[in-house]
Amino acid sequence: MSTSESSDQEKKGLLQNDEKKIVLEGGTSSSEEENNLSLEPQSMIIKQDEDEEEEEELPGPKFKLVIRNITIRQHTVKSPKIRFTFGGNFKVVDSRHKGGKIEEIGEKGKQFTTSNCEVDTGGSGGVFKNTFIKYKRFNNYEDLEDQELTVELITAGCCKIATQGSAKINLLELANSHIQREVQTEIHQKGKHKITGKVSFHCYLQEVWNFNLHFYQFEGINLLGNQNDQEPDPQIKLKIKSAFLNIFRRDKNWTNRDCKSEPELNTKNPRWEEIGNITYRGIFSELENEDLLCEVFNHNTLKSSTKMGESLIEMRGFLDYGLLEGPLVLTKSSNVKNESTGSKEKQISKTEGGTIKGLVEVEELPPHQQYGDIIILKPGRTYIGVHLIRGVNLRSADPNGFSDPFVIVEFGGFKQRTKVIYRSLDPIWEETLYFSIKVGLLTEQNIGKKGNIKVMVFDDDEAGDDFLGSCEIELKDIVTSPQGKAGKGPNECQTRVLNERYSLYYNGEETEQKVDLKAWFVPDVPSSFKFENIQKKQTKTKLKKSFAKRETAWRQGIPEKNLEEGDYEIKGADEDYCERFIPTFMFKMDLPRDLRDRKVIARTVKCFTYENDEITFGGRRDVWCSPNFFLSLMKGSQEEHAALHVSMLLGVDIDAYLCQGKTKNGEEHYWVMIRENNGTITFVECSTGKEYHLENKWKGIPEIEIDPKDKKKNKKNKQKKINLIESSDDELETKKTKKKKKEDKKKQSKKIELESSGDEKDDEKKKEGEEDEEDEEPEPEPIKDELILPYMTIEIIANHENLWGNINETMDPAEILYDLENKKSWHPFVDPDEGFSKEVKPFYEACRLGPRSSEGRAKGFAIRIRKEVIAGYTNFRHGKNLKTAFLKKFTPVIESGLDYYEKKAVGNLDEEDEKNYKIWRGKITELCPQGYIFDAFTINFTYVDPTRIRNWIMEKYDFHKEEDINTVFACGAYVQPYFGRVSSVWVMLCVMRVKPKTEGEKEEENKKDEKKDKKEKKSKKKDKTSKTKKPKSKGNQLSTPLLNDETSSEDDELGKN
Repeated sequence: MSTSESSDQEKKGLLQNDEKKIVLEGGTSSSEEENNLSLEPQSMIIKQDEDEEEEEELPGPKFKLVIRNITIRQHTVKSPKIRFTFGGNFKVVDSRHKGGKIEEIGEKGKQFTTSNCEVDTGGSGGVFKNTFIKYKRFNNYEDLEDQELTVELITAGCCKIATQGSAKINLLELANSHIQREVQTEIHQKGKHKITGKVSFHCYLQEVWNFNLHFYQFEGINLLGNQNDQEPDPQIKLKIKSAFLNIFRRDKNWTNRDCKSEPELNTKNPRWEEIGNITYRGIFSELENEDLLCEVFNHNTLKSSTKMGESLIEMRGFLDYGLLEGPLVLTKSSNVKNESTGSKEKQISKTEGGTIKGLVEVEELPPHQQYGDIIILKPGRTYIGVHLIRGVNLRSADPNGFSDPFVIVEFGGFKQRTKVIYRSLDPIWEETLYFSIKVGLLTEQNIGKKGNIKVMVFDDDEAGDDFLGSCEIELKDIVTSPQGKAGKGPNECQTRVLNERYSLYYNGEETEQKVDLKAWFVPDVPSSFKFENIQKKQTKTKLKKSFAKRETAWRQGIPEKNLEEGDYEIKGADEDYCERFIPTFMFKMDLPRDLRDRKVIARTVKCFTYENDEITFGGRRDVWCSPNFFLSLMKGSQEEHAALHVSMLLGVDIDAYLCQGKTKNGEEHYWVMIRENNGTITFVECSTGKEYHLENKWKGIPEIEIDPKDKKKNKKNKQKKINLIESSDDELETKKTKKKKKEDKKKQSKKIELESSGDEKDDEKKKEGEEDEEDEEPEPEPIKDELILPYMTIEIIANHENLWGNINETMDPAEILYDLENKKSWHPFVDPDEGFSKEVKPFYEACRLGPRSSEGRAKGFAIRIRKEVIAGYTNFRHGKNLKTAFLKKFTPVIESGLDYYEKKAVGNLDEEDEKNYKIWRGKITELCPQGYIFDAFTINFTYVDPTRIRNWIMEKYDFHKEEDINTVFACGAYVQPYFGRVSSVWVMLCVMRVKPKTEGEKEEENKKDEKKDKKEKKSKKKDKTSKTKKPKSKGNQLSTPLLNDETSSEDDELGKN
């Protein structure tokens, strides 16, 4: 196809788009378009094809692409248009240098083009009021990795369309990244790349999915009673009040759009353990913009049930928090006589009827998920808008002298974040975040309970974000601001607008860092609202006087000897330099339903990065971060990990405590204690997840009283049960002894050398000869290993309600009892009989763990890490003129078995896992070329930063310095995501060296050469080449072609990277 023909066809297609697929404001459109996520009142909609909407039964994942809010800045083109190409594997191949020709290969993706700029101020910026909606079905998820979204800056003349620059985004990256995108269009001219503009847009690329929502553990608080003030029988009904008319399938398979509970009898504070399921079909961003209609009825079997109230709860953030909460409002209408006219008029009154809250979980999520979203403002709701303009003079947090800043805004317990601006100390965000004000009645008091708006600036870091500073927006400053315009596009409104430059505070002190922002209510609140009683967050405050006074009296009850050995600290300073009582850093955290295993909880806590306070807070020590702040940073020191661990265990009704004492080397340390029901004390070391069990260290929880009629039977059963337990203990110990012997035998055999390195080295290697030999018969009585604790002293124990000081004669944690009720051993800070316990409460909004990363996102991290390690090895060896060969066929085999190490770290291995591990290990050894020595090691990381992981590996191990050109490598990575957006990363690096020949092999080879020489002399052949040619060894024969084949295939992969 000639260039002129293609340009004419492109122009023709462009005109067809303009004529047929753009629906102007006031035009006709389908019902789906009118209610679609992407519709804006003043926008132009590019319609999807009808056959794509009905394409339901075809195989393969179906994705929906929505592009909206398109802007351009710093462009050098007059009257530009933007053309998007979605998917396809089309490319032009020029093989003329090989005697071929220019060929067009593959299939073109779907194209759509904007209209001209509505507002074009030249290079300073332009706005396109178009919204594009496209559906595409892929054969499989792997197609996302091979296809792209192309963004082209074009100009359309009278005769042709000219491309003035382009940029490409991989679809796999797009489906797992932030919804807000900005690309830099470039054009190649005269051997140089010229930047022609920066295009920003919101892009949804999400799979159309059947979301099965499970609602459970709902409770009503202070519900309205009956007319006679009798206790009601409340029943709850849930229904998604859809804003999108085309979300459910049209057949009869999807009919569960609502669910209801069984009635709870005679209570104003009901609790419904199970409500039911609702199925929703659509993309995730559409689901988050829906509302859940919650209605509570007073159940009556004889008469119709009467409504006690209803609440319209936003689904936004349900995946992040898992918690739905809203105020109930009872609306009544009555006919009131108008005295002036004499006619009856309808009057509506609203009454607050308590609060409803509960948990929701999605049984299965799409494997690829984007993050970030754009709130669609709905009529009848009041919002707070915060527009982040820019940061000024921000602190450098990276070694390159820059930061990668983004902003988290928090209001009413909910958080939203902006996009990241990379390598900048003066970032421009120009991003608006909206928070819905979730109150029953819009009153000054109800809004004031939400508190002020907190703005926090961070440096993006995959190993845990770095805190740059924070500020606070007071609501009273918003309502005293002048009138002005706020918002953009369909959200533009006239209201009072706060436009201010705020200084950021760091370590409780004002810095030179600034943030420009705007804030407003939409629609505006009544002018009578002043918000003067909202207390501003303070910095650098001392412990409350009531706590300080009590501390003085409490310390008098600690023996002098104990005070000499320990500090007995009862307070900690938070990130704002405010002193807090240690128990207030803990609370009963609501956990997701499938996070109940205490081993998994311990592993989740361990995956939060450990970092000293001196690094996090610029030299400041002993900082106790609030749980909300710690979960935002995703890194902290030992006290934050221990407090989070206790909060999570308390959330699943485990009797857990935070312990403070000293380790064997005399350093201050924090760990977790669990009081088991059977009287055992379990210490959990947060940094390793290892448990230490001390039997009979407290009285335990007494057994439930038994009915007198069954006492005789239960006594017999109890005696039998004790005998069985005792015998089973002996049998278990014997089995353990046999198992140890089998493991010793296996250790002596040749196997893969797997090392565990870094921050998480496993203490699994044992000295030879410690176990009994196989010939010896087992002892009749089991011999238990002596428990050695890593802790030397214990000073205080605390939970979310109280703190106890150790007043025993000894401070050795292995030598004391843990009956905290015994005041002769443990000195309580708060006496339960006093009213002071009400003072012990969190100073922050109760938070929840964030969601797990999606399967696709975790896989993307693993691919990036593997490629970074390979690139690091390749670049180093290339600089030393050393050949690098990574065997690509090893990668899928390695990565298929790395989950074994994660299960082992958690402690959830079973016989099937051990069996699969042996099979996996055998597959790896089979792949190793003959004549090679195989060496491998696995390393565990708690961060997903590819560069940091690569640097750590190359500093710790010097396998990349192997000078033998026949040395080959293999690499694999596995990422296991956990709640809280943390992950456990396993990297396995394999090194295969040519096996050196033994003396016997060398002699045998020499003998063969001598025999050959004799045969050649006898035959009297004078061909010199045949006389001097020596046969290659078996190892070289196999390794040489293997190196050539695998090197080329891996080079292709590196080239793509």
